[in-house]
Amino acid sequence: MQVGTLSVLPGSESTAKVARSLDCANGPVETHIGWVGQDPVSDQLARICTDATHAVRLALQTVRLNDTPVRYQVTIVSDGGGIWQQPARPVRPELVVAFWFPAGDDAAALRARVVSTTAHEFHHIATAMAGQRRWGAHREPEAYLAGACALLAIEGQLRREQLPGRHDPRADSLLPAAARRSGNAGNAMGQSLQAFFSGDRIQRDDEEGRALLRHCHHTIGFPAIAH
Repeated sequence: MQVGTLSVLPGSESTAKVARSLDCANGPVETHIGWVGQDPVSDQLARICTDATHAVRLALQTVRLNDTPVRYQVTIVSDGGGIWQQPARPVRPELVVAFWFPAGDDAAALRARVVSTTAHEFHHIATAMAGQRRWGAHREPEAYLAGACALLAIEGQLRREQLPGRHDPRADSLLPAAARRSGNAGNAMGQSLQAFFSGDRIQRDDEEGRALLRHCHHTIGFPAIAH
């Protein structure tokens, strides 16, 4: 299977070198994380690497591809933006995927962005690898659900503000069809997940968190989380 990726980051384009990098693994998933520009906060790189790798594993386990080898490259760009692309590569013994993320000033927000985006995109990749249809009205909502499920399972909590739903339908006429469909699917999924919240956040081990994780398991096959 060949996978090409494209990440578009805000800001002026830049060509700084990687300041720090780290490798980590979880079963057959190996992740290389690089930080371009200003050095990250102590231990931030290791936490992002571990959590991103976990998100990939959950996506693979959702479709019973537990032993599938994957090499994942995460690059954090802290000094600018631009368009970063990994072209589709020839078939290799392992799947190779790369994404780029803007650093921002909030370490927790960056980690949440990496986890939810990784889970969302690898849900698409994993379902395609499992032979499921790539297109369909349910595919994009399910990927947004996978992102929210992974945040709750990995980070231990999910806040209302982290739910998908930042898309403004008034901009639909200006967007490509795929972006329009994705944004509207995110809005719909975010609205449906509000039903699990009585406050501004839910915890993985409280009643609301367990209810959402059960919903994730029954809806998309997300791995059951032991309590």
